[in-house]
Amino acid sequence: MRKRGGEFVYSATDLVGYLECEYLTRLDRALAAGLLNPPLEDDPVLERIAKRGELHERRFLGTLRENGACVTEIEFDESLSTEGRLRAGRDATIAAMRAGAGVIYQAVLYDGRRLGFADFLRRVEEPSNLGLWGYEVWDTKLARSPKASAVLQLCFYSDLVAGIQGTQPQNMYLALGGFAREEARFRVADYSAYFRLVAGSFERFLEDGSDLPPKSTPDPVAHCEVCRWSVNCRRRWRESDDLALVANLDTRHRLRLRQSGITTRTGLARLADAQLSEIEDIGRHSLTRARDQAEIQVRGDRIGEVISERIGPPAGRDGGLLEDHGLLMLPEPTPDDLFVDFEGDPFFESSEFDGIEYLFGALEAGAADDLKFHAFWSIERGTVTTAAERRAFEEFIDLLTGRLEKNPDLHVYHYSPYEPAAVRRLAGRHNTREEEVDRLLRGRVFVDLYRAVRQGIRASVESYSIKKLEPLYGFDRKVDLREAGQSLVEFETWLELDNEEAGRERESLRQAIQDYNRDDCISTLRLRDFLERERSKLRDELGRELPRPAAPRPEETGDSEQQQGVNRLVDALLANLPTNTAEMDSDQRATWLLAQLLNWHRREDKSFWWEYFRLRDELDDAERIIDSSTLGGLSPAGSWPDPRPRSRSTIYAFSYPAQEHAIELDTSPHDPATGKAAGSVVSVDDRRRQIQIRRGSSRPAPRPNSLIPFDHVNPGPKPERLRQLARWTQERGIQASGPNRAGRDLLRRVPPRLGNKPGQPLHLPGQDPAEVARQLALGLDESYLAIQGPPGSGKSTTGAEIIVDLVESGLRVGVTANSHKVYGELMAKVAAAAEKRGRRLRMGQRSPDQSITYADRLETGDAVKALLGGAYDVIGGTTWLWARGELIDCIDVLVIDEAGQMSLADALAASACARNLVLLGDPQQLNQPLKGVHPPGAERSAMGHILDGDRVISPEMGVFLDGTWRLHPRICCFTSEVFYEGQLRSRPDREKWLLEGAGPLSGAGIRLVPVSHAGNSNKSAEEARELSRIVGSLLASGPRCRDPSGSMRPITDEDVLIITPYNAQVAQIEDAMPGARVGTVDKFQGQEAPVSIYSMATSSPADAPRGMEFLYSLNRLNVATSRAQCLTAVIANPDLVQVRCRTPRQMRLANAMARFFELAELPPDGSVGRESDKPDVDRNGPS
Repeated sequence: MRKRGGEFVYSATDLVGYLECEYLTRLDRALAAGLLNPPLEDDPVLERIAKRGELHERRFLGTLRENGACVTEIEFDESLSTEGRLRAGRDATIAAMRAGAGVIYQAVLYDGRRLGFADFLRRVEEPSNLGLWGYEVWDTKLARSPKASAVLQLCFYSDLVAGIQGTQPQNMYLALGGFAREEARFRVADYSAYFRLVAGSFERFLEDGSDLPPKSTPDPVAHCEVCRWSVNCRRRWRESDDLALVANLDTRHRLRLRQSGITTRTGLARLADAQLSEIEDIGRHSLTRARDQAEIQVRGDRIGEVISERIGPPAGRDGGLLEDHGLLMLPEPTPDDLFVDFEGDPFFESSEFDGIEYLFGALEAGAADDLKFHAFWSIERGTVTTAAERRAFEEFIDLLTGRLEKNPDLHVYHYSPYEPAAVRRLAGRHNTREEEVDRLLRGRVFVDLYRAVRQGIRASVESYSIKKLEPLYGFDRKVDLREAGQSLVEFETWLELDNEEAGRERESLRQAIQDYNRDDCISTLRLRDFLERERSKLRDELGRELPRPAAPRPEETGDSEQQQGVNRLVDALLANLPTNTAEMDSDQRATWLLAQLLNWHRREDKSFWWEYFRLRDELDDAERIIDSSTLGGLSPAGSWPDPRPRSRSTIYAFSYPAQEHAIELDTSPHDPATGKAAGSVVSVDDRRRQIQIRRGSSRPAPRPNSLIPFDHVNPGPKPERLRQLARWTQERGIQASGPNRAGRDLLRRVPPRLGNKPGQPLHLPGQDPAEVARQLALGLDESYLAIQGPPGSGKSTTGAEIIVDLVESGLRVGVTANSHKVYGELMAKVAAAAEKRGRRLRMGQRSPDQSITYADRLETGDAVKALLGGAYDVIGGTTWLWARGELIDCIDVLVIDEAGQMSLADALAASACARNLVLLGDPQQLNQPLKGVHPPGAERSAMGHILDGDRVISPEMGVFLDGTWRLHPRICCFTSEVFYEGQLRSRPDREKWLLEGAGPLSGAGIRLVPVSHAGNSNKSAEEARELSRIVGSLLASGPRCRDPSGSMRPITDEDVLIITPYNAQVAQIEDAMPGARVGTVDKFQGQEAPVSIYSMATSSPADAPRGMEFLYSLNRLNVATSRAQCLTAVIANPDLVQVRCRTPRQMRLANAMARFFELAELPPDGSVGRESDKPDVDRNGPS
């Protein structure tokens, strides 16, 4: 950033810095204005990277010239002033664009306020103001995978190019480094709304002359670790004794404390016990922990050294010490123990997977001068590859299991939950060493010393990073790397060196990283020894022996006989395939995918148990309040006899504090203290914060302090159906005619076999896709038909008509979905469609619902007999029914409803029952629930597999229902553009939808209701109050709704859906609006109403309790905003669109929300929020 005249001139780098931290921009602005001295900067690593970048750029230029490109290079006249050079370069760039140059190298993009130097502009034959051509931006980056900052820079350049040529470029590109030298393409529209809102916010921030130079105090953010201004900020924190210095005190709690008048660390440390219940929205336990942490830090500063104190274990349920907690969780040390640490890049993004582990370090315990270190690198041919990561991971696991066989009592120590989580992820991703990993996890071989520290000691440190604790045990590092982020930068530099450049620099960098990792492992060993000494002191203080955790040891020492057979089958399928999936043809890829699917159900099962044991064994009751799946802090609230006739059970009620949880009605959660079911949940009321559990009178009364969800389901016959398919494929080939050809065609992703020439469109422009789908379903020839149905497109109606058509043609039909409820709703529509034709079909359904009237209710055995005996035209059941061995080839067509939520593995397992398949679904709406991590492709749903990453099914592969009967055109405009590549349209007369009433919810289209708040994570009283006001204003005005037929009818509260991501916000809204129709996104899938309102609740991206992927989920945003027929609104803090994205995928998530903000109208009465809260956005969107 620089200042010329009265204007700040900024670059894309300044924009990235603004997203990292607004205070950083304040400091940069003051520096540009000459009000601050620059921070000291001397970073040889960054200088080295810059040189490598220039070399990579020149190499790419040479490649273009070798391929015949005509390159115009923009050169600077050094005799001119800086401003003169910039203007001359800009003019030369524009002249080259107007002349139609093929490639423009070193393009200068400068509009007097924004400045960018694009590596390349490449001509495309797309009309613009320049003529019959235009330009797209190409930039070179050393990184092996695209980073969000690089894509934001491309957006910055593309916007400047649009200003010159008058049209927005369609695409933008990165020429990446690494061995593969890949080129990545990005659709500008997938990122541009996010860019525009961020850029607009940044420019308004620049124009604000207040706090210049900065006098305010910043809050710490992740960027502080690598920021050039960090020394300045830390000095300011210390001068003001700011709460930012208190370890583990999050932003929300700092805000609540400041609002209560506690603004300093010393003030928090002096908080009296009587005040612990007086501070709003902070639990007493959390506040006590924060107070005690502040107190020891103040004391340590006074002494001038890092000090610590032991935290005694709390009492257990029986009055004794709570075992396996804090220092009591430490197992007996052995001479064979290992100490491990991984180095990785969590933001690495490729077409196959996200995140990469590039170094696995392991240290053997031994004498101080004889520590043996193992380093496993994920590198081959100078770069990280999938195969290299798999090999390094296997070598690491083999080291652990080999030593475990020699000494079953050893343990593997690490600091933070990262390492075992990575081990679980990599075993699933690579479909390897899964049994060994399961043994390690079930045997509780991994020991997290961070958990022991968190629960067992308190230290006068500002962060519980292991590096900050090292003064406690006197560890001096060999390598002085700044932090793990420095290690990553060094590694990226090392990767980009070509083989001919390797030499000493390559080896010295690699050795530095390896030594850094070794230091981390040694530090973990020394920390373990320190904690053992603290444990001994605690034993002496208590005057009793302390128990060691009894780690369960797995009974089995190897794979079961059945699993050994699966492993042999996987090996046989892969035997003749290329090792690199990129080198496989489509049938080889399908065979490879089938091999990965053979362990799909096993991976899901193992992942369930791993997470279950984590919740049961690794969290304490206070942490179960914080965890988003468990329910903690239970207190008895009464009991009474079960009112059901002839029941001898008792209902037990428990109250709990406000929190997110995943305990649902009609489930049987477990008590972590016993590891057994606490009872059956008969009521969960988050508004009253009470749960009721039914338990048999013969069992003792439950006394849970916490509950953990338990939804384990046996996969039944489904794995065997997949094994049967694999055996047949291994013997005869995946494309041979024979049994389950439809399932194999689905796996191969070949176009449906319909008698037409493969590859031709299944329907032509102007044809009604629903009618086409009905015709195509009748013509299936041992194949499948996929029908993608966006919101309100009549997917279920089309499916019902297809089923009736099939039955009238003499075919027997099965219906399935993930749940009885979902396929039951489709079958009810089938009965209604048949009745309209004057027919009554013979229908049976496997269902626990005893109230169904449209079909005979069958038990599993009755359903099997009925299918084998041909007693019904249509039978419904889940995949557990259709995967049974005796039902192979028992029906003509299996219809899979909500195939976008059904795993490919389950769909294939069920497909053996039918000659043909019809899939109904939409991967752009709610996705399939997954517990495990799977190899690339194996994690997809059945419909997602067919779309293969596209948003809309191709006309050669299936039918897209392109008209919505629900959405007003203004809503459809947003939905179509963001989720369906502009291919969804409103049906005729949908523009007649209109809401007549008072207040901001009148009219039609989409609305933004900005509400300013701070520090909210999963609930917002501010949004709840505003909802109550605007909905109350509407309903009090006697509103009416006009439908597409022109008819008018009154509106009631049943016509307003209020949707939110969090259960806690549901309760908050119910408190403010008793009787409102409110629920989470999942509850309203498939429903519609004249009005829908999406309450985001979270104040900022940093406050999101389940991370960005959940809050900004494209699927959830699509469902939430597309329930509305007439008007949809989002009520949120405007700061939500100002999110620091780490990957291009996260940018696409943020872009959808930003585009809603752009297209939405602010409430017409101007009554919502303060003017300063309303985002200043371009209502017309992109040019």
